[in-house]
Amino acid sequence: MAGQAHYTSAPPSSDAPHGGFRFTAVSPTARPALDVLRPLTGYARPPGPDRHRHFPVAFAYDRPDDDAAVLTRTRFTGQDYTGRWGNHFCHALYATPDELAGLRPVELWDTPHWAPTPAHDDGQDLPDVTQLVPGSAVGPDRVARLLAGIGDPGVRLLERLLTAALRALVGEGPGATLVSADPDRVVDWIAAVSYTLPAGLAARLTFTTYTARPEDDHRHLTGTGPETAERAPGPVFHLDRLTWGGCPEPSPTARFLAGALASGRLDVLDAVAQLWDAGPADGVEGGVRRLRTGCALLAPDGDAGAFGGEGSRLVGFVRAVAELRPEEARLAPERLTAAAACHLADGTAPLGDVRAALAPLPEPYRPAVLAGLLAALEASAELRTAALDARACASLASLADEAPDVLAATPGTALHVLRRAPGEPRPTALRILRLYRRGLWEETETYEALRDLVRAEEPERAPRLLWRRGSAREKE
Repeated sequence: MAGQAHYTSAPPSSDAPHGGFRFTAVSPTARPALDVLRPLTGYARPPGPDRHRHFPVAFAYDRPDDDAAVLTRTRFTGQDYTGRWGNHFCHALYATPDELAGLRPVELWDTPHWAPTPAHDDGQDLPDVTQLVPGSAVGPDRVARLLAGIGDPGVRLLERLLTAALRALVGEGPGATLVSADPDRVVDWIAAVSYTLPAGLAARLTFTTYTARPEDDHRHLTGTGPETAERAPGPVFHLDRLTWGGCPEPSPTARFLAGALASGRLDVLDAVAQLWDAGPADGVEGGVRRLRTGCALLAPDGDAGAFGGEGSRLVGFVRAVAELRPEEARLAPERLTAAAACHLADGTAPLGDVRAALAPLPEPYRPAVLAGLLAALEASAELRTAALDARACASLASLADEAPDVLAATPGTALHVLRRAPGEPRPTALRILRLYRRGLWEETETYEALRDLVRAEEPERAPRLLWRRGSAREKE
């Protein structure tokens, strides 16, 4: 159960002998947490004497501690019960992180839970919220429309904004300030950052869509208006002009995630999230480290700067897997199979010594990664030509002797490897026959492999089918 509470300036009542700002209605779950909620109920309105201007709604998300998540929606309401100018109404939701599981906090921007006006102070408890329900205004489609409408400048801004947010999450830098005359535009960019991250990590990202005192705000992402932008410390993003100042250069992780979101590759973001979810619950710093590792696993060009720089994408990938510590994270081997296939699918760099590169991985992750690499190679003749040089073919060819069933599942790759591995054609032919004799290949594909092998070596000759009877007897 999530708790809720209403806070505004109200007249005295039987339970509150003094009027003024106070909680006017509270649910049972929220009542023990009022001291936690009270500092989060304020509203810093825009400067200036104009009482007829529009005052933005402030939608905020905070994590007062590891066991509490607080969402507030605060709006300026003008005069209070005494006629004094400066009242506001804050509706707070108090939940545990588990109650946000699978949600990104920004999705509650327009949740139906928000009350339009404070409940009357009649001595009755508000009901607890059984389940937090997201609204309909914020979702991946909203972010896709944002980036499609802006184009490349928006992607560049998102790269830097995400870099700043990740640095702030682990305490490596201050939070970022988002400046716009339209608070809805701030919601857009908070959503963009949130949807690049796994939901569990987005649940650690604190934000507010509006404050007139950005210099005093403690959150990772802070929205404000142009009239107060000069007060903002740290990286400042002017969303209406698509400019930024004081921002670090985008990190490889931010570039990868922003590119995936901008190109509509939600499947890639889902793969990152699956790898992230499989890791241990080791706090925010560990979560960001797992995010960086997961991106390095899936990035089309690897991350040579972080994982060796030898030019071999396979080496970088395997080192990233090792850093993920899959055995400690209880990572399902099939997830690494899919990640390996995705990682290699667009590759062009030679794989090098495959067996040596995979050797440090423990069972069953070594064969899982190998299976993914072979699956990607099997799906593309162009990739086989680009990635399998003589060294890689020699490394993989020995599998026909030691673990023939591994190559048997990818006959196109096996033939490519066996034909191009250094050595005489006769040992290659024997390896092909060995696959057949162990029942791993059918007669037709075995014949075609031998035929192609002989034609490649001596085009004027072609094998006859006399081997079939003897081989069949040997199988029996």
